[in-house]
Amino acid sequence: MVPNLNNIQGDIWPRLAKKYETFLFFEILDMARFKKELGSFSKYITTAKAACETRGRLYSRKENGENNIVETISTNISLSAAGLARLGKTDLGDFIFKGGMYADMVTVGLDRDEEWHGEFKGSRGQIDGVFILAGSSEDTVNNWIIDVIKPKFADPTINGEPAASKFLFTQSGAVLNEYDVEHFGWKDGASQPLLKGLDDETTNTKGPGLIKPGYIILGEEGDTEPSPDWAKDGSFMVFRRLRQLVPEFTQWVVKQIGDQAKDGDKMKLGVISTLSSRLVGRWPDGAPLDLMPGPPEGQEDTYKGLPEDAPGQGEEHMALTNSNDFDFRDTQWQDRCPFASHIRKVRPRADRTNMDGTFDDTHAMIRRGISFGPLTTNQEKSVGVTTHDRGLLFVSYQANLHNGFRQVQNEWANKISFPPGKARHYDNKQPGLDPIIGQWAKDDDHSNYITMPRYDNPKKVEQWKLERSVIAEGGEYFFSPSISGIREICGVCA
Repeated sequence: MVPNLNNIQGDIWPRLAKKYETFLFFEILDMARFKKELGSFSKYITTAKAACETRGRLYSRKENGENNIVETISTNISLSAAGLARLGKTDLGDFIFKGGMYADMVTVGLDRDEEWHGEFKGSRGQIDGVFILAGSSEDTVNNWIIDVIKPKFADPTINGEPAASKFLFTQSGAVLNEYDVEHFGWKDGASQPLLKGLDDETTNTKGPGLIKPGYIILGEEGDTEPSPDWAKDGSFMVFRRLRQLVPEFTQWVVKQIGDQAKDGDKMKLGVISTLSSRLVGRWPDGAPLDLMPGPPEGQEDTYKGLPEDAPGQGEEHMALTNSNDFDFRDTQWQDRCPFASHIRKVRPRADRTNMDGTFDDTHAMIRRGISFGPLTTNQEKSVGVTTHDRGLLFVSYQANLHNGFRQVQNEWANKISFPPGKARHYDNKQPGLDPIIGQWAKDDDHSNYITMPRYDNPKKVEQWKLERSVIAEGGEYFFSPSISGIREICGVCA
């Protein structure tokens, strides 16, 4: 059965069209009025079908050379375990969801309490849910909040009914440029899972194929966990505010590379870009190291691999920038993509297979984040110190938090021994942590490293001591119900 596009919220799939996005966190004050307002508002929630139509129109305009901005606005909603409980739903069995992110990622995890912003710890009220508002501009989103969301959900009625909810705080982000890069400079979103029955068939011969939609959407093919009927076609949403220390990260990379890039008094840009790209597993323009392990011939000293330079490298290279047709099976050495590179840690492909040799994609999650804060200034670059707040509003969807986000962060990114079985190639030196999102305890000065192959000889490795360049500043676990689920929660007949 193909998932019902009229029932799934559009940020889960295919994603909401956006240049600007606001996450509006709220606390439910009056349960009865909130149910009434949300029930009548459900017809305005952007479904997967509506999101497909909007994205299709925008894509057609772009193909036709129509580059003027068209105003768009999309709305989704997601509820925390506390919010669902206030609305009478306590039968969603995910124990991680019920405990909340603070208990999971701070109390027993490696997030640090002092770095979490107070609003995510309840300083402004209990987080019962979040409106996800995506649009073509900041003004479009703000006007929608003022004209539609606030009167319905945060203002008393003229008949004296109390406000349905209290708006606690917002988190907003914007697409940084036309290349959709994140703050470290890498093109984002190149390796999203493709869902069977929803996405087109892939032409990959080595890379991932379509995955079962039930890995992301409850009640669909592949979902093996029991859940109540009202939860069908919903998905668990992870929201995390991640601060990125960009100039410090750049300074750290150059320091670690050391003499490998020196050419007298000069630095070879090709060496710097190659080794920094090995940390991620892709070049900044998106081309995978597994398919393009080094700079183009003749550009060894100058190549940067930037998105804006990609068209000048030709059509074949442009095809590489969106390629997922690789599998990490190539060699026992690290002359292509290092074992602990970010993309290999979070989607291990052939490093984690089923008995028949196919990829184990049961831990897949779909990412929908957006950057916040300004681009790094020249002054910050020159002194190597962050002075402006910037980072990523990380969002992921999965049918099971334990199998999805939690597995990827805690068991893969934060484990020096993942992917397993690699240390035997390098005198029992483990791969190390994910150099981008890997975490370690304050008092642990032994696990904060990545094992990196040298540029001149990948059979020789160095252990680079990691510095923290991505800081978790708060977040929460939510559930994004289907349209029918929202109506059942609110007691509205379909």
